[in-house]
Amino acid sequence: MEKNNVQSQSLNRTLGLAECVTITAGAVIGVGLFTVGSQIVGLMGGTVIVASLIAFVMILFPCAMYGELGAALPLAGGTYSYAKRAINYPTAVFESWNYTLAQIGIGASESMAFSNYFVRLLNALGMNVPTDDNDYSFIDFINGSCDVSIFLWKALPAIGLFILFTVISYRGAEMNGKTQNFFMFFFWACSLVWFATVIARADFSGVTEMVAGVGIPHGVNAFAQAVLLVLWCFFGFETIVGMGSEVKFPQITLPRALLITPFCVLAVNLLFQWFLCALTPAEHVPDLYTSAAPYASAMEYAGIVGLPLIILCLGITLGGDFSTMNPCIAGPARYIYIMAEDGNFPRWFGKVHPKYKSPHRAVILCAVLGVFFILSGSIKIVAMMCSYNQIQCYIIGYLSFYMLRKKEPDLNRPFVCPAGTFATVFSCLTFGILLILAYDPVAIWYNVIWDILAIAYYFFFVRKRPIPQEALDIEALALVTKEPTAEEKAKLDKQYKMWRIGAYCFAAVGVLLFVLSWLF
Repeated sequence: MEKNNVQSQSLNRTLGLAECVTITAGAVIGVGLFTVGSQIVGLMGGTVIVASLIAFVMILFPCAMYGELGAALPLAGGTYSYAKRAINYPTAVFESWNYTLAQIGIGASESMAFSNYFVRLLNALGMNVPTDDNDYSFIDFINGSCDVSIFLWKALPAIGLFILFTVISYRGAEMNGKTQNFFMFFFWACSLVWFATVIARADFSGVTEMVAGVGIPHGVNAFAQAVLLVLWCFFGFETIVGMGSEVKFPQITLPRALLITPFCVLAVNLLFQWFLCALTPAEHVPDLYTSAAPYASAMEYAGIVGLPLIILCLGITLGGDFSTMNPCIAGPARYIYIMAEDGNFPRWFGKVHPKYKSPHRAVILCAVLGVFFILSGSIKIVAMMCSYNQIQCYIIGYLSFYMLRKKEPDLNRPFVCPAGTFATVFSCLTFGILLILAYDPVAIWYNVIWDILAIAYYFFFVRKRPIPQEALDIEALALVTKEPTAEEKAKLDKQYKMWRIGAYCFAAVGVLLFVLSWLF
């Protein structure tokens, strides 16, 4: 294939460290924290910190492994590209199906969470909007088993949000990066203002006082499911490697972003979990487990309305939710794009927009699939199903990391994960055990059916199709990266130092709040 044609179908490197951190953190901080993750506070109370710290430890090695993979192979498609090279083509196709489904499902869940908090925001502003904590699907709407106005207020804002971010992703990675920075910083700013407005109402005893049915869940399955739903608040850390061919100086930027992000996510989770525990009256803590918008419900239980509630809902809807939508559409779109380039998905989806340099057709497909998820109406079922899909993908990613070290020991690795063999074994075992212990009897059947379809798809439609030379040429071009100048390197180092210090400090503050609550 001619060089000009290869370049026209390649993606541009426009994302820096700030964009990589905000895209990665944004993919993680959102629906998990403000819905199913915070509902676990209703089950565990202040002991939710145990689940959060377990989740944090569980993703440290995976982040380092993906940092090594991303720096060595800065390609679109992330784990798909790694598995294709390290394990085999069928495993890569299986992984890509699961990852794509999981990320689009997370985006749909984020949209549904947005609707729940958006309605609370409108009511806080004085509008009388109907609301209900129950889940309603499109089928319920058709057969008349739910109020029409309630369903529309749940579905239409969610669909509108998905369409908005489809347009943003359609316009390319540069637009993704700019909007992501804005929404992520807006979320952090609103969070700090909200903390300041409600800190006077916080009660340390609310963090430590255990009420009936609240504490460490009894039973292995119950505790594992609680940990999994909190761990879901940390999932998405690998999103940025899926956009590896659009990152500037990926050999430096990708591992640094992946080393910073876990601490950013831990800080946000602990701070919000602490305030949720401290603001909710003890008798209402168990009610959080079934609330569609736990933070808004907690403030209503505590009698905190008006400006603080408006600030909270603005931060969650226009910051937390919005910052998650970008990567949940952009990430899977890159997977679909690279699969189409390789010929294991319709080639029509493998085209790059001539002006915006985005996989625009793949982006549109993500939007269509996302609307189907939204119409299912259940955040919790989608969360459990997507968690299962993602864990399968992560295990494939860990095995790809290990096997690539064995198959290509001389591959240039600008960043090396410490204790690589231990990291692989530890991560595969912990995620595998959690996958087994935390299964959901309803969601598991969706996963089994999807896995069967993925295997059948490869066997009947992909098995005899070789990867086109065009795709190999595009991949080879993406692996050619330039080194930063001395001036650029100094600027990158300074930026990394600032991000790292900030992430460490805020994570320490989150842990300290829980410790002080228990001591005093």
